Amino acid sequence: MKKLRVLISISALCLLILNTSLTSVQAQSNSADSTAATQKSSGQEALNIGDKPSIASKAAIVMEASTGTILYAKNIHDKHYPASITKILTALVALENSSPGEVLTFSKNAIYDVDLDSSRIGIDVGEKLTMEQSLYAVMLESANEVAYGVAEHVAGSVPAFTDLMNKKAASLGCVDSHFVNPHGLPDDNHYTSAYDMALISRAAINNETFQKITGTKTYAIPPTNLQSETRYLANHHKMVKGSIPYEGVIGGKTGYTLKSKYTLVTFAKRNGMTLISVIMCCDSIPNEYADTKALLNYGFENYSIYNISQELDPDKEESDSLFTKYAPLFSRKTSSLKLSTKGSVVLPKGISFKKAEKAISYVPVEEIKNGDNVIGSMRFTYKNTYIGSADILYTKNTSSYMLNNNFIPETPKTIVTKGVQMPVDTNADKHRLQIVIISIIVIVILISTTLYLIFIELPYRKRRNAYTAKKKKSKKHYSKNDFLDL
Repeated sequence: MKKLRVLISISALCLLILNTSLTSVQAQSNSADSTAATQKSSGQEALNIGDKPSIASKAAIVMEASTGTILYAKNIHDKHYPASITKILTALVALENSSPGEVLTFSKNAIYDVDLDSSRIGIDVGEKLTMEQSLYAVMLESANEVAYGVAEHVAGSVPAFTDLMNKKAASLGCVDSHFVNPHGLPDDNHYTSAYDMALISRAAINNETFQKITGTKTYAIPPTNLQSETRYLANHHKMVKGSIPYEGVIGGKTGYTLKSKYTLVTFAKRNGMTLISVIMCCDSIPNEYADTKALLNYGFENYSIYNISQELDPDKEESDSLFTKYAPLFSRKTSSLKLSTKGSVVLPKGISFKKAEKAISYVPVEEIKNGDNVIGSMRFTYKNTYIGSADILYTKNTSSYMLNNNFIPETPKTIVTKGVQMPVDTNADKHRLQIVIISIIVIVILISTTLYLIFIELPYRKRRNAYTAKKKKSKKHYSKNDFLDL
């Protein structure tokens, strides 16, 4: 048993050496092509399969929410006035910088600095609402004076709040946008693109509170300090409230001004896949909903989603070489390294997961904390288009000393362009990487054999020889005469 424990320890050491070497090799390989890969397939190109729908809107996009994969694209970087779909970003920033129970007191500016003929719910100066009530008013009734009051409450002023909006948009990868107000009323310096609105909408729909608000058909605000009657709010999105039925719709936001024309964001979910449709600069209400239906149908009918950790399950015979049951580098049962179960990829229907190309990258970790630590990612492409990723996690345990900054290579340097960073390898890099990995495996086997001979086999033989010699030396020798009865 002692010998077995020693062998297990040596195997663990070899696994660590192999893992460290693979980390370094992969990082170097990814770094070589990171710039070209980011520019070529950063996630802003659509997969574009089958017959794409013909739509009336001047710009449109369909994006899968969990991965950010673009399934359809039309003029997605053209700049347009967003109108009230601006309020998706307003709600997201407010949710991230306040709590639902906070009480807003509406100022004179909030009431009178907003066009009196625009969307409102009749708030008075000095009236009080909670943040939760306010956000329902913003998202369902598109109340402009309430959006103004939310901005003042969260940041102290509208300019300070729009600074938060622009910083949030930039952090999400938006490159075509500039926001100067929280409600979306026309301004020459207030604009965005279908692509940027999809990024913003993706972040919003992944917020559970926002999900609940945007999917609500009706909401009631009880009497306030200045209003004696209950205010009843209704969602303006026709698919959400059911006047234009659509299977799987879970939320959305409408928008319209004379300058922007009709804008519409719609969220729908089927078979585990959540799609985001954004249309901008559409000429009519019938066309904006017809376009939306056509775009969502195109997405659901032509694409499927796969959970990465399930597809790379080490118990599967056909699993990836890093994940086979014979070498479970990322096994959930035997290794501190594992893949996040939340990672997914989107592929055209009928295309096997095996057709996706994988690239692994690691990031430096300053401190290993208790629980799961993100130390890298596994990203996938199909035909040079980004289709999804999964985080690589390290779970801290009693042997957490095995992972520290000395084993984490420097992050590959990439140039950030529009969209998601997506390093990929060339065929030559893959060939060199295979050679290096094979060499590492051979070295690991040699090291294992050497360590076994030095620490186990040779000491065992030495002890066995000493014991045999000692036994021979202590043995008594008798002659035949010793047993004669005289």
